[in-house]
Amino acid sequence: MRNVTIYLGSKCNMNCSYCHREPDPEETKGLPPEFYERLKTMARESPLTVKFMGGEPTLYMDTIRKVVEAVPEAHFAVATNGKDLEKYLPFFARHRFRIALSYDGGDRDLRGYDPLTRLIQYPHLSISTTIFHGNTDFRKIIGQFREKSKVLGRTISFFPHLVHHTRPANAAYALTAEDYKSVLEQWKALVLELVEGFKKTGEIQWELTALFDGLFRRLMANYQYGETYCFGHNLFKVGPTGKPCSCLYIRDVPLSWEDWQDQQAAMLDYLFPQCQKCRVYGMCGGGCHKSLDHDQECAFYYALYSWFMDLADREPAVWRLGNELDK
Repeated sequence: MRNVTIYLGSKCNMNCSYCHREPDPEETKGLPPEFYERLKTMARESPLTVKFMGGEPTLYMDTIRKVVEAVPEAHFAVATNGKDLEKYLPFFARHRFRIALSYDGGDRDLRGYDPLTRLIQYPHLSISTTIFHGNTDFRKIIGQFREKSKVLGRTISFFPHLVHHTRPANAAYALTAEDYKSVLEQWKALVLELVEGFKKTGEIQWELTALFDGLFRRLMANYQYGETYCFGHNLFKVGPTGKPCSCLYIRDVPLSWEDWQDQQAAMLDYLFPQCQKCRVYGMCGGGCHKSLDHDQECAFYYALYSWFMDLADREPAVWRLGNELDK
């Protein structure tokens, strides 16, 4: 399965304080004809998933429709804040889109919009939660998810996305050393709760599965040096003009379709030479190379991933649960 993520542009109908997207002066040019041809070639060669990101992707529906028309046999996904979602649901349903909604929970509402106040009649729905300074209490967020599950009529699984400190404007929301320590212990405790419960009873605590599944998929990723979480042999990310790039949100390091692995290896050699011999590189892929707090992120993910690797080595229930969730 090949995955192509398209950053459609920086337009958004919200202005979240912690956002790290940066506008691109070429955004208005749009995707060129040769990019659509490349997508068609990819779709002929192997199963293809296309994911749409922004900004707010629903502000670029014309482009989304063109992509779907070009590769109708592909699988599709979109990450959206959920504003005006009902307007687009018929199209998304017709083409079996997976929809990831943004909802942070916690006590601090930086979005100013809650997409989970009403029943959403859509089967392929997930929630992405940004963890930022002041919003790090996993159990409190899960408690709020339980209340939202009553509204949606389905269990919401908690998937945390840790904020990236990439510029002075979002520094106030960067995780502190104490935050990272707390998040690490909470993540481990909840994954153990899920695994031990499954081991003892065979039952799955569904609200915790995304915490586990994110780690399990990283374990199976087995990144080779030069592959990163953002760009690898089976995951390609492109900007608004169809050019491959090492980061969707800050697209100042363009890649070539042919030499991307050598380019990224050289980047890692320069920025983070320790990655080449790191035990968890196969899960991590170098982390966020745009983060101004990369050292803290690195220490956090090393601790989390090495812990999960050791857990998987000694606990067969990890593999049983991972295979069950993959069905």
